Amino acid sequence: MGSDDSESEEQEERKERRGDKRDREERHEKEDRDRDRDRDRDRDRDRDRDKGQAAGALRNFTGAMAASVASAARTERTGERAAPYGEAPAKGRGKQAILPPPRKTLDRSRTCPFLLRIFRKIGEHHGIQAFTERGKEPVHDELQVYAWPDVTLRELADLIKDVAPEARDPKVRLAFNLIYPDKTGKNVSTNLGTVTCARRGPDDDKALSSSKFQTGDLLDLAILK
Repeated sequence: MGSDDSESEEQEERKERRGDKRDREERHEKEDRDRDRDRDRDRDRDRDRDKGQAAGALRNFTGAMAASVASAARTERTGERAAPYGEAPAKGRGKQAILPPPRKTLDRSRTCPFLLRIFRKIGEHHGIQAFTERGKEPVHDELQVYAWPDVTLRELADLIKDVAPEARDPKVRLAFNLIYPDKTGKNVSTNLGTVTCARRGPDDDKALSSSKFQTGDLLDLAILK
């Protein structure tokens, strides 16, 4: 009897160990399945987010291209661009400049900046003859910055001070002219505004997008002391 009882106890103990092992294996398998499911869910969520961001960037790019094409078509149809910052030339006494429309907020995190070419000169602007022929601009005076369409003259002044030591003097004024082709293809110049380094002024918050600027146009900068 003692031997039979001992064998029975050993069998029960082996069954319990097998049961415990099976429980551990099932628990580990469940944990592995849960981890795989969480990993798949995270991957799907990241993929959906990336798709959404890509779609948003594509919509912004498409909208910008459509606006650019529409602007170019309007320029070609009318033969001229709008006056800088929406101003209309005064004809006769009592005429006033038309205020520019409110600026739309640009999401810079979703908009690709463009290369802006700025040609600086101390004491005065370059003559328009310096920009007569494309590809023969005064490159020794050139600064290149990356900017967004809604960049303001104050922001441009801060960028210029980073790369042009002569523009860091507090007494300096930075006068911006826009160089662009007219309806005949000849480059012309028009004033955009002036920024004083030491203090704020009325032209500080003027944005390129509020002027007649189009991507590919040039800026002529006079550093005035």
